[in-house]
Amino acid sequence: MTFSIVCLSPALRCGADPDTLTDNLRRIETAWHAVGAPSTRVVLLPSGCLTGGAGFATQAAASAAVAPLCAWANSAEVCFGGAERIDGRLQGFIVAPHADDVTWQASIADGFATKVTVLESSAGKIACLPGADILHPEYVRLALFAGAEIILNPTDERSDDRSTARHYARGARAWENLAVVAACAAASTSAVGRSVQEIWNHSGHLSVSGDGPAASALIDLKTLRARRAEPWINFPAQLRTALYAREFEHAAERTRESPTESTANSSMESIEAYDVLMMQSHQNFVANPETRDATIADNMQRALGLARLFAMRPSTKLVVFPEFFLQGSDGAHPHEYWERCGIRIPGPETEQLAAFAKACGVYVSGAVLEYDPSWPRRYFNTSLIIAPTGEIVLRYRKLQCADLNGLLNITTPGNVYSEYVARYGIDALVPVVDTPIGKLGTLICFDSNWPELWRSLALRGAEVICNPTSEIHSNRRPYWYQAKRAHAAQNMLYVASANAGSEQFFPGAPVTAMNRGHSALIDYNGELVAYADGPGVIPLLGRIELGALRRARDALADDPRVHFRPESVARAYADFPGFPLDCFLDAPMEAAAEGPKLVAAQIAALQALGVLTPP
Repeated sequence: MTFSIVCLSPALRCGADPDTLTDNLRRIETAWHAVGAPSTRVVLLPSGCLTGGAGFATQAAASAAVAPLCAWANSAEVCFGGAERIDGRLQGFIVAPHADDVTWQASIADGFATKVTVLESSAGKIACLPGADILHPEYVRLALFAGAEIILNPTDERSDDRSTARHYARGARAWENLAVVAACAAASTSAVGRSVQEIWNHSGHLSVSGDGPAASALIDLKTLRARRAEPWINFPAQLRTALYAREFEHAAERTRESPTESTANSSMESIEAYDVLMMQSHQNFVANPETRDATIADNMQRALGLARLFAMRPSTKLVVFPEFFLQGSDGAHPHEYWERCGIRIPGPETEQLAAFAKACGVYVSGAVLEYDPSWPRRYFNTSLIIAPTGEIVLRYRKLQCADLNGLLNITTPGNVYSEYVARYGIDALVPVVDTPIGKLGTLICFDSNWPELWRSLALRGAEVICNPTSEIHSNRRPYWYQAKRAHAAQNMLYVASANAGSEQFFPGAPVTAMNRGHSALIDYNGELVAYADGPGVIPLLGRIELGALRRARDALADDPRVHFRPESVARAYADFPGFPLDCFLDAPMEAAAEGPKLVAAQIAALQALGVLTPP
């Protein structure tokens, strides 16, 4: 089924008196008739769509004012969405053809709701999240849990240093949830108010963007549903809600125990600003256990040799290497292979990285494929942070890995959750370390598509995320990348992302740029501070303004985190039947193909519950 979504932003008068309401409805009707098409099934209006922003004193007055839209919905077989302030509370609404009543949705970010109501219509399952709710990925998940396929965001908009962040956030919500996201804002009399219409398709692609009175895009609902039925990179089906429920409960407990605790760095020797090196390096892949040591030594020598020239600069305090930068990764192998080829932590390789950190006086981060004898027949994708003293101060094992996508027979902490938390504690799942250059955390490659992981780091006070990655050149990668910028802005932190620049899969093979490059330093507004504009070996330097980040966080008004209450979503995450934890607790994954089979079973379960609709 295909149909059009139309965003309307007609010029409106401000007021809730009968004459003003009548005039605004006439303006909406005129704009609707000017752009409406037979294929239109959804019309989105901006926040303040009836009163021009004046709002209503009572719910009864708002319901009466919406009545004409109900009549239009019936006659034209069209759903209308919008938002108004009612007694000071922002509420979205949807009116659908032949519906018994208006579907109202109070703002979650404003503290007026804890669940999302989804309307079933001929255009699919629709939710309306007004205003800033769209900036909070967890609130959009509540819509997903109720089965939403189309998410309407009637909002107001202004031009400021967070405009890019809001733009990317809407795209990220589409990408993370495999959902259509439409946003609409009207120009106001304010000097900074502006008209915005954006429609993002289920792949995170921006179908249309405008600043005029109207914009429209064609939606293919069958394709959306077919995409949600694919096991490959299926975020809704791979979401481990029980894990993140525990994370949010833990965060709420910390807040209750220390309600005034600052998330700022506690070190008395903090550095106001410094440079970070993202070392976009070349990788030779380990071909077999016999060549393991020589290949790792060669990768180590080239990566550290070039990085040293820039790490020795007095202003450089942090060096981030890519994922797989020492061993490469050419797919699944028997566990006996990784027992011989995996890196021990600590071990000879980490000793060399520690010596580099001490010699250059820098913190060092990078990701390796780790074998830990205390977890027999398993291996992990692990990132480290090593201090200038040579001490390993953080070890993080990748939570969202290639195991569920059929690429590696690897272990993640979620697959052995109960035992992992029993051994190391819940804080070991998403660790953060306090240092003079900020509170540091890490995420690895595919991890960056999961907003709950970013939130977990932010709730622990993280300020700089080291992001070793190996993002491949594919049609889906651009949406993955823009979502990363959204996560940096939503959590107000820096992201130092070092991608592989090139690789050689086996001796004699051509050197490729499958791993696309484009390493970057992203700031707390989602803006690019430094950017490698292609693949290849590139030592990329960027400046982290730690003091500016902290002052921006202290301003609070622009910090989305102050509107996020982990306790408001913890129960919803706990109740939702997400991808199961401990699925490889009793026996390790032997073949990479086992992962997609589990995802396919989860898709079938969500379809049976009505959360996902079969194509």
